[in-house]
Formats: sequence, C-alpha cells, structure tokens
Amino acid sequence: MLRSSAYIPLLRLRAVRVQAATGLVSQVSQGAAAVGIILVVRQHAGSLALAGAVVGALSVAAGAARPVQGRLIDARGAAGVLAVCGIVHPAALIAIAGLSRVLGLGSLLIVLGALAGLALPPVSTSMRAEWGKLVPEGERTAAYSLVYLVQELSILAGPLLLAGMIAAASASAALITVALVVAVGTLGFAASIRAGCVRQPLPGGRPLRARGMGVVLLVSLLIGAVIGGLEVAVPIIATAHGSPAASGLLIAALSVGGIIGATIYGSGRWRVAEARRLLVLLGLMTVWLAVLIAAGSLLVAGVLLLLTGVPLNPALATLSLVVDRRVPAQSAAEAFGWLSTSLAGGTGAASAIAAALSQHHDPRAAFIVAAVAAAAATAVTAAAQRRL
Repeated sequence: MLRSSAYIPLLRLRAVRVQAATGLVSQVSQGAAAVGIILVVRQHAGSLALAGAVVGALSVAAGAARPVQGRLIDARGAAGVLAVCGIVHPAALIAIAGLSRVLGLGSLLIVLGALAGLALPPVSTSMRAEWGKLVPEGERTAAYSLVYLVQELSILAGPLLLAGMIAAASASAALITVALVVAVGTLGFAASIRAGCVRQPLPGGRPLRARGMGVVLLVSLLIGAVIGGLEVAVPIIATAHGSPAASGLLIAALSVGGIIGATIYGSGRWRVAEARRLLVLLGLMTVWLAVLIAAGSLLVAGVLLLLTGVPLNPALATLSLVVDRRVPAQSAAEAFGWLSTSLAGGTGAASAIAAALSQHHDPRAAFIVAAVAAAAATAVTAAAQRRL
C-alpha cells in the first residue's frame, strides 16, 4: 500500500534532516574521487596505468574496510569512526593531488590510494545504523530508501563539483576541493550523532551467521554485478554511436531512475513482505536489462537505463530491510558493512568480466553480463523466499 506521507515522520526528526544534509556533502568523493585521481595522476605523472592502480587500490581497500568500520561502529559508535575518516580520507586525497607532481613516487601514490579507501567515510552504513535506532520498524522502508536517495544525489553532485572546479582552476584544485567538502560534511555528520553508551565488541562473524544472510550477500553481489556491467557497457555504446560524451548522460539517466525509484519506494508503506518485494523489483530490472541488450539508439538506451534504475535503489533498500530484520541491533553496522563489501565486489568482478568480453567494442556483451546477473539475482531470490 502506497502512502505519500511516509517520509514526513522521518523528516520531522532533526537528526535525520541534519544527517541527510551532511551525508549528501560527505559522500561526493564516491562519485568524483576516481575521476579526479585519474585526471591528476595522468596529467602530472604521465601514466594512465599508475592512475588506474591508485584508483584500484582505493576501490579494493574501501570494499575490504567496510565490515571492519561497521564493527568499530557497533563497538564504539559512529561518531569517532566518522571523525577519523573525515580527516584521513581527505588528507590522503590532498596528498595524492600534491605528490603526483613529484616524479618517482608511484608506489607512495598507490599507498595513499589504499589509505583513502580504508578511510572512505562509512556514511551510508552510519545512516542505516543510526536511523534504524531512531525510527520505529514501520518507518524503516522510508529510512533506508532515503539512505540510497542521499547517496545517489551525492554521486550525481560529485562529478558536477569536480567538473566546475576543473573548468575554473585545475584538476588538482578540483580534487582538493572535493576532499575539503568531504571533510566538512563528514565531520558535521559525526558532530550530529548524539553521544550514547559505548558498546562492547562482539564475537567475530556473528552477522554472517544470521539466518538468510548468505542469500542476502549473494543477491547484493549480483546487483553489484549489474552495476559493474552497465558501467562498462555505457561508454562502449556511446562510443559506438560516435558520441562518447553521451556516456555521462546515460549514467545520469540510471542515477535519475534510482532517485525516482527511491523517492517512490520510500514514500510508501508496503504490506507485501520484503522477500516478495525484492523478487518483483529484481524481475523488473531483469526485464529492462534484457530489452536494453537490443537497444538500437542512445535515446532508447537512455530511457531503458532510467527504467532500470527505478527498481535498483528500492532493491538495495529492501536488502537493508531484510538485514535489519535478521541481524541483532548490536551488530547491524557490521552487517551493513558486509552488504556494501559484497556490492562492491560484484561491481568490480563484473566490470572486469564485461570489459574482457567487450574488447571488440560490442556493448551487447557488457549488457548481457548485467542482464544475466539480474536474472541470477531474481532466481536466487525466488528460490530463497522462505529463508528471506
């Protein structure tokens, strides 16, 4: 059942409003850091391979760090973890911008990339953990949808900020600006968290033993594979149609679809169980991706990417709801960290597979990877309805 007022009780909470605003600002590096690093390192060090290695180190380290960050949040609260990350992550990005001008520091740049990834602020994890405590169970669909809505807006805003600063100054200045914005947002988010009792560390691996958690992580990995396939397919199809610049518009269409989906999904109170909702959402995504394989024009591809994005964020929000139901509150942040790690792992693996299959510049291969991943996620969810 859909009710347009479902967001209102959530947004009446001052903590949620402040954390949504600071969370939007603090996540801009997620959409801009990789592009900024590639531009800066390639310009000053003259090596695209080195730039790719720095970005790769950041991505791998960020994915590996999420469960550890979550465990620290469960043990000591989010404020301290965010405060440290709000200093270390921006400092590492600023160091990359400055030291890329010095020849012979390639290894150091890679280490700094890994440090930036390890300290990537766990904002969405903190939001889910904090808002899960603030709102009653019936409002958590809106809460978790708002998490992904804020994240999607950040990912859209980051590259725009980066592009504006590059046009006004330089790539180095743009990367430094992004870093400073992240620092302000993350420290502001940390300051907004009400101090509470410090929890004691929990026995290792408890969230992974929760009923259905393995299925949740597998589905999350497969959804990540959808994203990874599309990230490869979009620039290839744009280039094949003689308009590489359209890549940004196509990715934006996917993001806009995600924003629309999160807004609608979070505005409702749904009587259908989470597992069935997830099945429907993944089924819709599979249908649109299957049609996308045969897209004959960039306009059609853009429309289909927007339609694909509509169920994407609601599916991720539903996975968060399933985790919320299955995992004790004392280890929720670690569980959400594992969810982020599986999503990132699927994205990276599918990107590599799709790139290898698309080496002859046929975008259909990458779209097929995304569609197969969506179909697999749908099949897993259908088979595991009772466990979910």
